[in-house]
Amino acid sequence: MNSIPTEKLYNPIYDSLSISEKQELLNNLAGTYDLEMLCFKEFAAFNKSTYTAEFRSKDGIEFIFVPGESVKLGIDFKDRKPSEIFNEENLYYLAYSFIDEDEDETDSQDYITRIKEKLYDNEFVSTIEDYLNNNFSKEETVLIHPMLVQKDYSETCWKNILDEELKENKEWQTMIENAEKKGISEITVHKSMCLYKENESWHGKVYRETTFKELLQDITDNDYFLPTKREWEYLAGKGCRTIFPWGNNMDFSMKLRHIEFMDDDEEYSLEKENFFGIYIAEDPYCREIVYDDGVFSYKGGDGGRNICGGMGPVWGYFPISPYFENKDDEMGEYINGGYDFFRRVIRIMKR
Repeated sequence: MNSIPTEKLYNPIYDSLSISEKQELLNNLAGTYDLEMLCFKEFAAFNKSTYTAEFRSKDGIEFIFVPGESVKLGIDFKDRKPSEIFNEENLYYLAYSFIDEDEDETDSQDYITRIKEKLYDNEFVSTIEDYLNNNFSKEETVLIHPMLVQKDYSETCWKNILDEELKENKEWQTMIENAEKKGISEITVHKSMCLYKENESWHGKVYRETTFKELLQDITDNDYFLPTKREWEYLAGKGCRTIFPWGNNMDFSMKLRHIEFMDDDEEYSLEKENFFGIYIAEDPYCREIVYDDGVFSYKGGDGGRNICGGMGPVWGYFPISPYFENKDDEMGEYINGGYDFFRRVIRIMKR
C-alpha cells in the first residue's frame, strides 16, 4: 500500500481528481491486490455518480472500488409527522393496509373516505411514527474507509454440481428427461437440490445447511470480509438523507418486483447497477448478511415478511431502505438459503 497515496482514496479528494489520476490510482489498486482490471466506468443513479473500475479476483469474483468518505448515515424522524414525510399517494397506501374490507363494500368513493378518516386517527398516525422511529437506524456521522466491494451478491447454502457428476447421476438425468418432455426449464426440491436449464444446457446445485459462523470462516479464510451495517448502508444509499436513495416515497412509475399490478418478466427498475456500480437486490425477500463485532444481522430486506403479510407496497418495500433495521430479527445459528445472501469486501484501510 506504500505506493498508493491513501488520502486520495477518500472523498471529497477522490471526486476532485482528474480521470487520468483516478485511473492511475485504480491501476495501482489492481496491482496491489492482484486483481485483473476489467474496465473503467462512471456509474450513475438517483442523481449520484462515481467514476471507478471493475476488477476480477483470481477466484473469479468481480469487485468495484468504492471510495471512502466521512458521511452521515441513518435517518432521524423525530418531530416529523407522516404528512410531512410522505405524499398523499403513499399515505393512502399506508392507511389502506389497516382498513377492514367489507365483502359487500363496492363504493370506491366511500373507501377513499375511510382511508382519509384513518389518516386523521391519532392512534393510527402514532403507529406509523412508532414504526419509523423503531425500525430505522439512528443518524450518525461515520468514517467509511475505501473498499473493494463484490459487484453482485452471492447465494448461501447452494453448491454447484459438477457437470460430470450431473451426467453420471441416473436419478437427476431422469428428472431432466421428464422436464424436457413437459417443457420445464427448472426443477427445485425445497432445501435439497435444483436442476436448471441455461443456454440450452442443464446445470445443478445442491443445498448444504450452513451456519453463519461457517460462512464467515470461509470468507475470512479467503482474505475477504463481510460488510458492517454502516458500510452496507453507505453502499446502498451513498449517504442519502431519505428513506430510499431516490426519496421518501415509493415511486410507482418504477417497475417493482412483487407488486401485483407491476410484476411481470420485464426488467425491474431497481435491479440495475447503482451509483457505485454495485447490484443491491432491492427486493424485500432478499436480505444481505452483515457483521459487526461478533454479531450477525440483516440489511436490505425482511425475507418478504411485510409484503407477503399483505401490508401493501409501501410497508412492504420499507425493508429495502438502506437504513431499515429490524430489531426483532432472531438470527439463530443456521442461514436460510432461500432468503439470505452475502457480499464480500476487501478493506483497503484497516479500522
